Amino acid sequence: MVTSAILLHLLIEKWHYFIPMPRMLAANLLRAIPELIMGLLISWLLLRFAHRAKLSDLGLPLLRSAIAETLLSILGGGLMIALLVVPLLIMGMGEIASAETKIRGPYGLVVLILLLFIAALSEELILRGYVFQTLVQPLHLLGAVLVTSAPFALLHWNNPGANEYTMVNTFLAGAVLGMLMAWRRSLWAAAGAHFGWNFATVLFGLNVSGMAVPVVPFRIRWKLDEIWTGGNYGPEGGLPCMVLLSALLLVLIRLYYHRGESLATE
Repeated sequence: MVTSAILLHLLIEKWHYFIPMPRMLAANLLRAIPELIMGLLISWLLLRFAHRAKLSDLGLPLLRSAIAETLLSILGGGLMIALLVVPLLIMGMGEIASAETKIRGPYGLVVLILLLFIAALSEELILRGYVFQTLVQPLHLLGAVLVTSAPFALLHWNNPGANEYTMVNTFLAGAVLGMLMAWRRSLWAAAGAHFGWNFATVLFGLNVSGMAVPVVPFRIRWKLDEIWTGGNYGPEGGLPCMVLLSALLLVLIRLYYHRGESLATE
């Protein structure tokens, strides 16, 4: 799949010259398109011929309820970032500074939102799609979560500002998304939460996994050590994020097993 995605990317790599945002950012986000296309194609082939199943069985039903699931998950992901940022701002631990906006006009914002969602859906399809759901039976849920969260963390290893500490948080984020997928049985939910987290970080003027996305005309300058704020990596690299993700993971584990108990008694 990776080889096919790279070959497909060669056909669209020049498109970033026509996207109204910084070229490096546009080029990085464009990579998600061939990954998503090949991920969908290969997942469909495997499901169709190995399991006699459909893409909807993977957690991607094209139903009206999927829209509500996705929107609620986007809201939830954004709320998690707000819990990390707003309390520190209220306590005066950060200040708002002006910054240059490099996403040009409403069209640029729409393109950015679309590409951010495609990137989130692509990662979730690859890591929490066929691979994750196929590994659940031989490795059980815990094994599938661990095996898929490790490459999720490694995907962010070369990002600016990444270190061993941020990798732990990214691993926890992968585990949270895996449990969300298992609880809701929906890749739309995982992709929505992933996108909501990233987009809310952008709206607060902070880096997303070390990547600057200049959408808003301001930046937050923290007055705290980066262990509390994540520094240049963004809020997902800080200690509060580790605490939040750990608590969220425990809640999702409980919700998953509570759902299983409810189904067993029906």
